Amino acid sequence: MFTLLFGVGFYIFLERLEAKGVGLKALDIYARRLLWLFIIGVIHAYLIWDGDVLYHYAVCGFLLFPFRSFSIRQLLIVLCIPVGILLFNDYQHTLRAQNSLQAYEAAIQISEDERTPDEQRSVDQWIRQTTEGKSELRVDETPRQTLLESWAANATHTRVHKGAILYQGIFFRTLIMMILGILLYKSGIFEDYRSMKYYWPLTITILILALVINYHRYQHWTYDYYHPVTSIWKGWLFTFPKETLGLAYILVFNGLYQKWLKNSQFKIISIAGKMALTNYIFQSILCGLIFYGYGLGQHNEHSRSELLWIVLIVWTIQLGLSWWWMKRNTQGPLEWMWRKLTYRNFR
Repeated sequence: MFTLLFGVGFYIFLERLEAKGVGLKALDIYARRLLWLFIIGVIHAYLIWDGDVLYHYAVCGFLLFPFRSFSIRQLLIVLCIPVGILLFNDYQHTLRAQNSLQAYEAAIQISEDERTPDEQRSVDQWIRQTTEGKSELRVDETPRQTLLESWAANATHTRVHKGAILYQGIFFRTLIMMILGILLYKSGIFEDYRSMKYYWPLTITILILALVINYHRYQHWTYDYYHPVTSIWKGWLFTFPKETLGLAYILVFNGLYQKWLKNSQFKIISIAGKMALTNYIFQSILCGLIFYGYGLGQHNEHSRSELLWIVLIVWTIQLGLSWWWMKRNTQGPLEWMWRKLTYRNFR
């Protein structure tokens, strides 16, 4: 969801700059905006939480510039490239599983004494892959007992200093969702969802399809993980579960907001959204203080249902502080700093 909205934000930001008549300077301003987002993300990753995605977004954001002036049709054609690459990768992965199964089935037709080393290896490999693992109750020590220990762990996992400036595993997925965000904004649905014919039937269809796909994927990887996917169609079905569900949620929320909430006086969610960067970093700080050893050390101390209460508490704190801050200011603190750095103006 946030990746798609990043693409929307990219286009809106440049569109507003162009409306001011700044010309090519718009690209210069947005490039600085991305550069500072990268730096903020790297600082966040090394000092607070190594799961940061901001610096990854910033690098991918630089690749969006050529698509700014593309038409919807051209964007659809561009989307086919990363989509096709991921489908091909999953096809190859499934094909390897099929070949392993065929090699196993051929090998077990031969008595164990007569099998070649390669045939026996095929049998052992398939049995190892399809044997259900034994669940063990592990009591892990609370991680990151001190800030120094946390910073050392962050440096080990982040690896920007070694040239890993983006996450290769989600690179194409990130581009897909960002370009899709630009495409949806150009379609006009964020101004008036009725500009898309059959908006609600299409949205409900995508939502149901996404929920079904994610349910089956969850079932497979949670309870049937030891059975490799050997169906090409099933492999493709599992290729874009998060992306499909994220798109569905965006369409649902967009339609609901425009239909019922746009003129509502209850705009606490919108207020929090205006402080998205601040809330993102602040949430990492809060969760670090709750779960890591240098804070309350609550890592692995709660069931999933109990964690929902912690989620609710964190959301309540953030929504309350966002409302309090925005009653007194026009921007969040990090948003203010980011804007000043972007425009090089601290007056």
